[in-house]
Amino acid sequence: MKIKALVLLAALIPTGVVAQQNFSCNWGDRGACLGYGETVCSSSGKCVSSDAVCFDSYQCNYEGFTCKSNLTECADEYDGLLKRFNALVEDYNYLLEDNRRIRAAFETSLEELEETQDALSDAQSNLFYARQERDEARDALADIVACIDVLGRFEDASNCLP
Repeated sequence: MKIKALVLLAALIPTGVVAQQNFSCNWGDRGACLGYGETVCSSSGKCVSSDAVCFDSYQCNYEGFTCKSNLTECADEYDGLLKRFNALVEDYNYLLEDNRRIRAAFETSLEELEETQDALSDAQSNLFYARQERDEARDALADIVACIDVLGRFEDASNCLP
């Protein structure tokens, strides 16, 4: 019995190896050995993963391998969102530029205000000194007039000058 089992085992081993290395292809096709995870693509360049479900070209509609129910609505919504996003970006850029222009004008106005305040301060200072000089001149003139009044008309008024 052991001999029969050994003979049977010996007969099956070569057959299994031969069966694994021997395959046939359709007429006009070539065979290929693939490693783990490798895929074969057709000559038209359509490669898909092993778990993909494929349709014939134009099976669903003119868009190709997917049915219209989800893709078209999704693509239309994406296009609408993209247009809205681009409009928002354009509005943002316009507002940002407007903000920069207003900020520059505001900074210029602040500089001009500071210059005007400095000029006003200088003018007030000059006005204060002019008032002091006017008051001093008025007091000196009042002293001269008083001196002349005391001297009389015919006397020498040059003594009243400072």
